Formats: sequence, C-alpha cells, structure tokens
Amino acid sequence: MLKLSLVELPGRLGAQRRSRFAPPTMRPLAESAGRLPFVHRLAIGVLLTLSIALSTLAADAVSDSEGLWEYTGLVTGDGTSLPLTGIFLIKDGMFLQQSIFNEEPFAEAGSMAHTGPFWADDAGVGLISQQTLSLDPKGEPVLRSAGVMQHSLKVAREGDALTIVFGSGTTQTLNRLGDAADTRLFKFEDGALAFANGYFILVAGDEERVVSGYGRYDENGSELSFEVIRWAESDGATVINKRDVAMTAELSAEALRLGDGREFPIID
Repeated sequence: MLKLSLVELPGRLGAQRRSRFAPPTMRPLAESAGRLPFVHRLAIGVLLTLSIALSTLAADAVSDSEGLWEYTGLVTGDGTSLPLTGIFLIKDGMFLQQSIFNEEPFAEAGSMAHTGPFWADDAGVGLISQQTLSLDPKGEPVLRSAGVMQHSLKVAREGDALTIVFGSGTTQTLNRLGDAADTRLFKFEDGALAFANGYFILVAGDEERVVSGYGRYDENGSELSFEVIRWAESDGATVINKRDVAMTAELSAEALRLGDGREFPIID
C-alpha cells in the first residue's frame, strides 16, 4: 500500500496564524511612489496592480473551494491512480478531510485524515494540517502521524467539480455535496468535529491513536445517530475499518461521547 498524505510538501512549521484573505501590505510603496522618477512610479504602479490582482485571484480560489466535497479521484504525481471514498470540508477558515482507499479486502485498506486552518495564498489556497494522520493495516507501523505540516495548492472549479493540484503534482478531484453554509465546528485538543449539509466529519488523533470517519447524521437534542459511510480507527497496534454501519453518540457543550463510551473533550 502506497502511503500517501494529503499534505505532501516538505517542511514542518508551527501553526502560524494568518488571515483568510491576507493581501500584501502596500501602504509603504504607495506613500513613497510620489517621490520617485516617473519610470519608477510606473513600475510601482504596475506592482501594486499586480499585487491587487493576485490577492483577488487568491480570494477567488478560496471562495471557489469553500463547501462540502466528496472525492471522485486521486492521481499521484507519477500518474498512479488511487481510487478512494472520502469527504473534504473547506469552510469558515478550517478544513477537515477523511478518506479510505478503495482496496479489498476492506479490512486492509489504508486511510488518511487531516484537519487545520486554511487561507488564501499566492498559489491559491494554503493549508496547515495540524493533524496529519494515515493508517495502513499492512504497514509497520500501522499508524503514522506526521505532525503539523504546511501545504500550498492550486484550485480549479467548473460548476460542481473541483480539482486540487498539490506541489508534488498529485491531483485530487471532487464533486460538490453542498455549500456548507450551515457548518458547525467543534475543536478538540487533537482534532475536530464538523457538521455540514447533513453530514458529520470526525478527525481526532496523534502518534498513539486515531479515530476518524464521516457519514450522514440525525440529531435529536444532544443525541446523535450516525449513518457511517467510512470510518477508520487505530490504537497504534491494529486498525479497524468500518463502512455502511450505524453508530450513536452524544454531543454536549463539554464533549462528544461515542456510544461505546469514548469521549472527546471540546476546547472551542
């Protein structure tokens, strides 16, 4: 099984905070332009126009990518196709991603899950994956946590189809499930839970354990009923994959509690 993470660029960073639409600072250039010869003023004018245009394009890339998406394909930089079933939420400055590769036997299929902030950057959309988690039941170890990593990606949208191109050349294609206007986000110390367009997405874990999954849900007060589409978890020694199963949970202001008693305290 090829180990593949959503975040593939080299370089690890601390989680630096940035505005979603962070344009370059232009005031010093503008104030000094009046004191320069014409050619220099012209060059600065062109630079300012280009900077504004790039900022607008980056903001457009974020706007195009926001929403709830399901995977339709993944092709690595060397042309290898890796079919998968998964979901990708990009909304309100946060993203959550969870997927399992379409392998048989299903119990041996690899998976990946990520969550963190996003913003507009020069390439299109920047991400910091605060959880960079992958599971491979046939691997050694079966659980890998790459920690905090940054990625920059190019985005192209045509109607309800989204194409994401990573720096490595890996291309992911997705189909829009909804605009995610009703998104609710709950943050854990090691992950997040989101609800959008009738779907839930759970990503939680570190180098010792992982719990991730997505599907449809019903809510009755604090009681949740999950219709799981894909689910992957590990205690660091083994991996459990689930699909097309029902689960229950309870959501309070303090924590998400799964039906089996596992609890994920909410910090935000």
